[in-house]
Amino acid sequence: MRKLHVVTFAFALTVSVMSCAVAAALPTVTELIESMQYHHPYTQAIAEGEIQSGADIDIALSEFDPFIEQQTSSRVSGYYDGLALQQRAIKPLQSLNASVYTEYRVSDGDFPVYEQEYETLSGGEASVGISLSLLKNREVDKRRVGVRNARLAAQQWQAEAQDLLNSFLHKGLTEYLLWYESALQVTSVESLLSRAAERERALSTRVEKGDLARATLTEFKANILEQRLLVAKLKQKRNAHARTLSYYWRDTQGEMIPITETKLSADIHWPFSLSTSQISQLHKQITQHPQLALLRMSKTVVQNKQVLAKNALLPKLDLKASLARDIGSGPNSLDGTESKVALAFSYPLGNRKAKAEQVKLVSKGRELEHKYVSSKQSIEQAFEKAYEYWVQAKEIASLQQQNAELAKLLSSMELQRFDAGDSDMFTLNARASNEIKAQMKAIETNIDLLNAELMLYRVVAALHTVNH
Repeated sequence: MRKLHVVTFAFALTVSVMSCAVAAALPTVTELIESMQYHHPYTQAIAEGEIQSGADIDIALSEFDPFIEQQTSSRVSGYYDGLALQQRAIKPLQSLNASVYTEYRVSDGDFPVYEQEYETLSGGEASVGISLSLLKNREVDKRRVGVRNARLAAQQWQAEAQDLLNSFLHKGLTEYLLWYESALQVTSVESLLSRAAERERALSTRVEKGDLARATLTEFKANILEQRLLVAKLKQKRNAHARTLSYYWRDTQGEMIPITETKLSADIHWPFSLSTSQISQLHKQITQHPQLALLRMSKTVVQNKQVLAKNALLPKLDLKASLARDIGSGPNSLDGTESKVALAFSYPLGNRKAKAEQVKLVSKGRELEHKYVSSKQSIEQAFEKAYEYWVQAKEIASLQQQNAELAKLLSSMELQRFDAGDSDMFTLNARASNEIKAQMKAIETNIDLLNAELMLYRVVAALHTVNH
């Protein structure tokens, strides 16, 4: 874990380590990420999408669930009084667009000649059968494509959820750094004010003794007032960011936790620090970016639809076969085992719709391929831009730290010259103001470096993959 550079500066910001009692009110980065991932209503809403996509798969698979159908017919008036009951259990199969069935029929009474097919022996007729497609719908049909695309839709949602989660984490972590920057700046200036207060008491004693002009003390107090005004503005900024940060910081019940504690931890548990090898690993993750994965799966969906459109151009040739046997007493013509085979053939002469759908889907596939190339290039460009910014941010942060240390040294030397009578209050105040500005800028550039590291992870949508 990285310790923020600014807390190790030579000018030693007065930062206190949090106690366990206030840990809940002042999160580390890892605690904030865990809170956002597992307890925030927004991420819980994202998780519901996975349940819904799983249900869509079950809905698509339900097309192959077995079912039972029953038909009863009875002539309630007229010369004939035939009663017939037919019950069938059917199990659709995913292979060859097939289905198998078992059937039981039983009838009683008299039937006219044109309804003789309803007659059975006294114990009824039991039969088994199978139907399957030999050409059209043999390899693929709407039901099977529906299952494939439902599974792809679930994977698409996972990719979309990953992208949403990374964007959400980036927003929360960015707000955390804004709050932390202002909090560090408040701590830094308050530390200098504490030293200035001691200096003010010493100057007051010298004025009372007549060793120093009162105007010098007044000038010093004016400079102190400016620093107090700066602290007030910084606190206003810090408190505003703390209020916003509480939206992302949640307890286990998902309720917002106010950020009220002002004592900072020396270690914020920063998990996104980078080395050259880690940069290379991040660059390799571009191909796994959820936006690219989404486009790849969308193209697969289109390919499935292309296969279905091609299937629609085939002639329909369906085979049905059954084996039946009556049980009990009755006409001799119904004795024995009966087997049937039937073929059904059809072919549309136009097929204009299927051909147009094929043309449309081929064009859609090319469109998605162009979008994939464009998106991949855009992400690569964004990564290169973020990398260059990170390199410059490291250099700027290092130079600014040196500048802050030099400003502190010059302020200390000016104070020694003032005490020796070789300088005036105007120059001393100017050096003190420069020291404050340098410290503020040092904190800002170090936070900017953390933001640069964060952005590299964000560009490749890998914020959620870091070991927290």
